[in-house]
Parts: sequence; C-alpha cells; structure tokens
Amino acid sequence: MALIIPVFIALVVIYILSFYKKFQNHLKFKYYGSKIPGPPLQPIMGNTYIFQNRPNEEFQIVFREEARKARERGDTVIRFLLPGKLIVWPLTGKALAQLLESTTEIHKGSDYSMFEPWIGGLLLLVGDRWKSHRKMISPTFHFAKLEGYFNVFNSESKVRIVLYLTAILSRKLKLFGSFKCLEKFAESGETVDIFPYINRCLLDIICETAMGTKVDAQLNHDHPYLKAVKGYATLMLKHSMTPIMWNSFFFWALGYKKQQDDYLRILKTFTGDVIAERKAALKSGEVETSSSKSNMNFLDMMLSMTESNQLSEEDLRNEVDTFMFGGHDTTTTSSSWTVWCLAHHPEIQQKVYEELIDVCGEDPNIDVTYEQVNKLNYLDLVMKESKRLYPPVPGVQRQLQKDMIIDGYTVPAGANVAIAPVALHSNHLVFKNPEIFDPNRFLPEECSKRHPYDYVPFSAGIKNCIGQKFAVLNEKVLMTHLVRNYKIEPKMKLEETLPCFKIVSTPSNGIPVKLTKRV
Repeated sequence: MALIIPVFIALVVIYILSFYKKFQNHLKFKYYGSKIPGPPLQPIMGNTYIFQNRPNEEFQIVFREEARKARERGDTVIRFLLPGKLIVWPLTGKALAQLLESTTEIHKGSDYSMFEPWIGGLLLLVGDRWKSHRKMISPTFHFAKLEGYFNVFNSESKVRIVLYLTAILSRKLKLFGSFKCLEKFAESGETVDIFPYINRCLLDIICETAMGTKVDAQLNHDHPYLKAVKGYATLMLKHSMTPIMWNSFFFWALGYKKQQDDYLRILKTFTGDVIAERKAALKSGEVETSSSKSNMNFLDMMLSMTESNQLSEEDLRNEVDTFMFGGHDTTTTSSSWTVWCLAHHPEIQQKVYEELIDVCGEDPNIDVTYEQVNKLNYLDLVMKESKRLYPPVPGVQRQLQKDMIIDGYTVPAGANVAIAPVALHSNHLVFKNPEIFDPNRFLPEECSKRHPYDYVPFSAGIKNCIGQKFAVLNEKVLMTHLVRNYKIEPKMKLEETLPCFKIVSTPSNGIPVKLTKRV
C-alpha cells in the first residue's frame, strides 16, 4: 500500500513530462511554421480549421487551392500547422529535389505510426535493414519475372473481370459465362460501379502472382480483407487529422483502439492464412520448390529467406502485408480513375481502342503478350495523364531527422515534409490548364520541358515504389481486356465522384459506368 502513492506520483510526472515534450515541439513548430508561407494560423489550433466540417472528398480540393494561391504569390513551399505537427509541402519538383535525393532523410512521416502494427517491411524500414530488404526483394520485379506473370494478368483480367462481371451484372452467379451474358447486360443498360470489381480482381492477381495461392476474392463481394483495408485506411486518416486521437488514452477511451485491433486481426489473419497455405503446398509437394531465385514468386523467395534465417517470421509477415496492400490497392485506384477518364473522353477511348486493335488484333478473347503491351504507347500516355489528374497516392511524408533548408526556408528536425503528387501534378506553371485531361502532356518532347520530379506518381529517389513496373503492366493488361470488350460510358458527371484524401485516392461515389459490348 505504501508503494501505491509513489508509483502513482511517478506515473503522473511521466505523463506530464510527455506533454511537456509535445508542448516544446508545438512551440518549435509554431516558430518555424510562422516563417514559412501558408494559410493563416489560429493561435492554438494552427490550420486545423481548414479541415473542420468538410467531407473527406473536399480535402484534395483544399490542398490544390492552397497550392495554387501559394504559386500565384511566387512561393514554392507551403506549410500546414496542426497542434504539435508541422507539415511542409514543396510545390515544385526543384524544391522537392533536396528531399528526394537525400540518402539519409528516408524516415516515414509521423502519421505512419498507425501503419506500424500492420505494415512494416520496405515501407517503414530505414538504414541498413531497408537496404538489405530492398536488395533481397528487387529480383521479384526483374523484367524476366514480370513477363512470367502475364498468364495470370490475362486470365484474371479476361475471365474474372470480363466474364465474371458480365455474369454478375446479368444476375447469373457463375464464375464462367458466355458473352451472351454481356449482350443481355448491355441490352439492359444497367449502371455498374466498376471499382469493387477491379479491386477484387486485382487482389486475386496479387495473390496468385506474388503469393502462389488463389483466394477467389471475386466470388466474395464482402471479402473481409478488403473491408478491413478500407476501414483501416479511414481510421488512419481520422487519426492524422484529429489531435485528440494522438493521445493513446483518448484513442482507447473513444473506442478507436478496439476498431484498430479488430481491423488488424482480420488483416493479419488473412495474410497469415496465405503464408500458411503456401507453406503447406510446398511441404506436401503440391507445388515444386524452385532452387533458382529467378523462378520463385515473391512469397517463395521470402519463405526461403526465412528458412535460412535472413528474415524473421515477423519480417516475413511485414513484407507480405506490404506487398499485399501496395500490390492491389494502389493499382485498383489507378485503374479505376483511368476507366473514369476514358468514360468521359470517348474520343480518347476510341484512340486507345484503335491502338489495341492495331497492336493486339481484333479478337478480344486472345491473351495479350508482354511484347504487345510494351508497344501500347498511347495507352501508356493515357495512364500517365490519369495518374497526373488523379494521383493514386495523393501524398506521402518523410519526418526529418535534421534541419533542412528548402528554397530558403528552414524546416526543423521532427517536422514532416510531404511528397505530394496532389499538389505537384496540379501545378499550372508546369501543366497548362491542369484540370483538362490531355495525354499528349506525356509525349517525349513535352516531358523534356519539365523537372523530373514535377511528376512523381510512384515517388522518386532511392525510396521510389519498387513495384511500379509490376503495377503498370498489370493495369495495362486489365485496361486492354476492358476496352477491347466494352465501350465505356459514364453514368455520373465527372465531378460527382471525387478522389478522397486517404492512403489511396478512392472515388467518393465509386466509378458508375455503362458497359456496351463492342461489335
């Protein structure tokens, strides 16, 4: 009993000291933040007022507008100050270069603390561990392996998206159907939100190509993994924008910790089952164990490293979680916005279709090859412009370990610097009439006029997206089968579905379209 009071006092002191440190950071960030251009500051809450009482889908509009105002003032940097948090956004590729070209400032931003219980791996690692993991995983994305994934890219895109989507929309719950289903659906003129279908298709693709296992997510419209990913992403954003949630006690007391734990249980169970299934298949001889890294899929390579003690079991799970999330969610978002752009620009969609016929032939049922996909130059321009107008990842952050001067402004250690395509890609000084969809912006002669970091859909520098080639090829195959089989028309105005400001830019009202079978 005599120990209770001293222990209680000690805990109170520790609690007060933790707030004191945060208060010191608040004063430091406020001091430096006041010297960096940005929206007007309130005495305590800084720029929090900007986001209050706004739906999520308006956040990107707000960020773009503030960036536009800053550029018109002649500023190349803008800041947003929240209680205890300073976020600095370089607004040009040149201003961003110092961060992207640094070999030491590679720590993820403070908002990524919510990622740690779920995803580790290359996303959060730094230093020698990051370098060794990157080196180990790089062979997974060698061009020779990417070509080997095309059987899955084709089968899942062609059968699962085209035939399965047709069957579902015709109210025929069969995985394999005939094109008569499509004709019946086309006659009905029924509107479909294509976003969840693409999402389930790409989860199946990533599981089969990289994990060597099938999960048939497209048979399960309420797949728990996809629902948990969506829920966790929403919770992360709410946490980053709500200062009271930064306190662990209030995070628990308000019920958010339980939500987080529930999502984590589903996410970890799913990847755990994928790992266990592959282990069992290898052990039983159901699938052969390759002795060559060049023939191994991602998971087999990770399992071999675990067996040789290069990776711990926790490292294995972290890398699988990272690959699973990054491999399907960003590509889903990117593909969906490409569909939306094509739907609203029929003349561009027609040019894509004509290129597909010219390169891949008139039969929409034939698989496309690696060589053919690499000849689809106009589709490549279209996809790049879609990623400019609707960046799949609106922004990522780095937390500075040392003070950094960016275009004459001192950004203190501990502050976050944003690599923000949502702001960079809307720069009217670089992209004339940035609100207009124009694939010709990415013709070689146009690209040569820009700074390399003015367009960074996959980030850049040493921590660029390791799977970007995989994602682009995957999306190209998917778009090839969709556009060869369907004419796509929008069933909502362009601005009636907007990119949300989350981990990925999911559409606020889906991607509602009408699909008509091409004759």
